[in-house]
Amino acid sequence: MQQITGREAALAVLNDPQFVVPPVPPGTSGIAWLRATVGRFSSGPAHDRRRALAVTVLDAVPAATLRTGGGHPVTVLARALGIAEPVTDLVREVAQAYQPGTGDEGRADAAVDRLVTILGGEYDEPTAALIGVLTQACDATATLIERARHRPVDEVLHDDPPVRATRRQASVATTVGGVLVQMGEVVLVGLAGGPAFGAGPRRCPGQDHALALVAGALARDSPSVHERTPDTTPGTGTD
Repeated sequence: MQQITGREAALAVLNDPQFVVPPVPPGTSGIAWLRATVGRFSSGPAHDRRRALAVTVLDAVPAATLRTGGGHPVTVLARALGIAEPVTDLVREVAQAYQPGTGDEGRADAAVDRLVTILGGEYDEPTAALIGVLTQACDATATLIERARHRPVDEVLHDDPPVRATRRQASVATTVGGVLVQMGEVVLVGLAGGPAFGAGPRRCPGQDHALALVAGALARDSPSVHERTPDTTPGTGTD
């Protein structure tokens, strides 16, 4: 798989509508259903509709309120969303296989189905959006917190973001950053150097919430320069 590196080339891909997220197969339950129903792996009108649902979930929680909670990022966010039953371990099981081909799908299947039950029992887009928001707040935010204990947040996001790359598929043959990309080819787009939260229409809608969770965790450790969050952070990873 070809890699697109460097901020300018990465932003060119992320802002180009001719580069789309590689499609995922349909599913009626488990992790396959989740991938097929969230905005993260959707394109076109389905992406716009599903992204709007995720934004609605996030809008229900003022980002500033996440600076005061304790525990894992998923625990803090779930509590703020009014989810009473513990879900952090289940979301971890989903996160380890959220990207196709990356983890134990059997464990993820069981966790997704349990989460659907906890969240009302409906295999629908609003439920998928809620699980998707929790999942994308899981490993990436926890990793950012850990790395920011040793370096300023903005430095980590620039040099060593928790999500190192994202995939895009070219719908036409093109050249970007001096790299020839064939129609249908999937490329790996690096997110270091500035676009840690992505860019364009798929820019992470949860950037403010993620940074608030990080700031809250670092403040509980001990006040320091590392608690500082960046004034501006280009782009995203949640799509």
